[in-house]
Amino acid sequence: MSKPLITSLSDASTTSAHRCDVCIIGAGAAGIYLANQLAAGGLDVIVLEAGGSVCGSYAEVGFQADFGCETYPGATQGRFFGVGGTTSRWGGLLCPHTSLDLRDDAEFAPDQWPGIIDTVTRHSQTILQSLGYPLDGDFSGFAERALHRITPALKGAGLQPLASLFIPFRHRNFATQLGADLSAGASLRVITDAVACDWTMREDVSDGTAIGSVAAKSPGGQTVSVSADRFVIAAGTIESTRLLLELDTQFASRITPTTAAVGCYMSDHLSCTIADTDSNDWNKAIRLLAPRFNKGWMRSMRFIETNPPPATVRSFIHLIFEHSSSGFNVVREVLGGLQRRKMPSLSLDDFVSGLTAGIGLGWGRYVQNRLHIGKGTGSRMLLDTEQIPVKDNRITLGDTRDQYDRRNPVIDWRITDQDIENMHVVGSRMLDTWNRASLDLPRQIPRELQSDTSRPYDTFHPVGTCRMGEDPEAVVSPQLQVHGTDNLWVTSTAVLPTAGTANPTFTLLCLSHELAQQMLGHHHA
Repeated sequence: MSKPLITSLSDASTTSAHRCDVCIIGAGAAGIYLANQLAAGGLDVIVLEAGGSVCGSYAEVGFQADFGCETYPGATQGRFFGVGGTTSRWGGLLCPHTSLDLRDDAEFAPDQWPGIIDTVTRHSQTILQSLGYPLDGDFSGFAERALHRITPALKGAGLQPLASLFIPFRHRNFATQLGADLSAGASLRVITDAVACDWTMREDVSDGTAIGSVAAKSPGGQTVSVSADRFVIAAGTIESTRLLLELDTQFASRITPTTAAVGCYMSDHLSCTIADTDSNDWNKAIRLLAPRFNKGWMRSMRFIETNPPPATVRSFIHLIFEHSSSGFNVVREVLGGLQRRKMPSLSLDDFVSGLTAGIGLGWGRYVQNRLHIGKGTGSRMLLDTEQIPVKDNRITLGDTRDQYDRRNPVIDWRITDQDIENMHVVGSRMLDTWNRASLDLPRQIPRELQSDTSRPYDTFHPVGTCRMGEDPEAVVSPQLQVHGTDNLWVTSTAVLPTAGTANPTFTLLCLSHELAQQMLGHHHA
């Protein structure tokens, strides 16, 4: 079994130059998955990663972000760089976008979701197998069986239950996936501490625009140049957008069409608590909706409207169980440390309380086959809705520069009055539907709606700034190729038109798999 070669640009003593078939910018979930697939298929792949072998925040890498209006928390709390990227911190949640994301009356980009959903449907099982899940995802069937006799009432009321999957802690950081499927002779090189900062164009292309090479710089000033046949930007929404904006300003004329809305229409999921579980129904909530385990993978439930009114934003509801004990927090810190590959320091009291909580969690996991929910644990219902894309919600390049002499991204993002109104209307409707659907469901006590822009569950899902499509404002094609270029692609959540009804990571992996198949097919043709 071949292993990827991982080196740090900071350790280089001289300027170096490399040649490969495909150069990928970014070693997060999409970059690592794509690199594995391409290298396993026989291509020579180099990955440039701005962070190190252990992930750090955007500030630790030396990046900055400026804000045109209110602070966008996803830029300050949701970005991590290094091998594994943001997967070093995420919850490992996998759930697909489905036909429930389709809208016949969509006002914005109505033609993109069918293709996205088709890609997810075709590649879901392949993605799960590559991540180590031994069964069919069965996202709807598992949920319907778990809720057994309540399912008809829910579906009759217009709520479809779906079961998400959580990657086990030991595999959530995609650094553990790097090179997992490589055979002998595969060529995969990862250069860390390498910030892409300068590009050249190919001079031998007469009827198009093609990238020739990319240069990267380390925090200490060492540089490396990589030339390739094809380039893929897989650096997350904000950084991928900044790279495209830099490309458009580096040369005499922008590389993307003048109509392409690079950086515009930035949106996210908005999350708010709409109800608290009736204390009299606490045991019922745990029995029905506490996360459970299947073949070692945790599964939780969420609920989506099957027949929403016209012009309704995509949304879903789910129950949150809030573990507040110190012991559980210790266990969470330890598991998070394993995921980050950097263990926390613990006092003796922390160790004892964590051990006690760990025994309870182990009992629930291996004996009851569900997540242990201790007495006193709170339960509330959370609503997640997508923002309506607004062109002025955008990322641009500012005048201030970071330590690599790159212009900082300026993020103009705000929650509009229409977003707030959508949360009120959708939340009230879905909560009323829930409470009327069946007496066997745990009753929810409405709470005054308050949008939560601090995003305490790390569910930062920025999308839209490199949107896919064939219309004049689209930045990349449905095949993720940057319009106006011959050999540049983007695979990040930035290509999605809106946030939809799901965490976007699983859909991004499916899109990346499709891109890998296309590139391999072209290479072997």
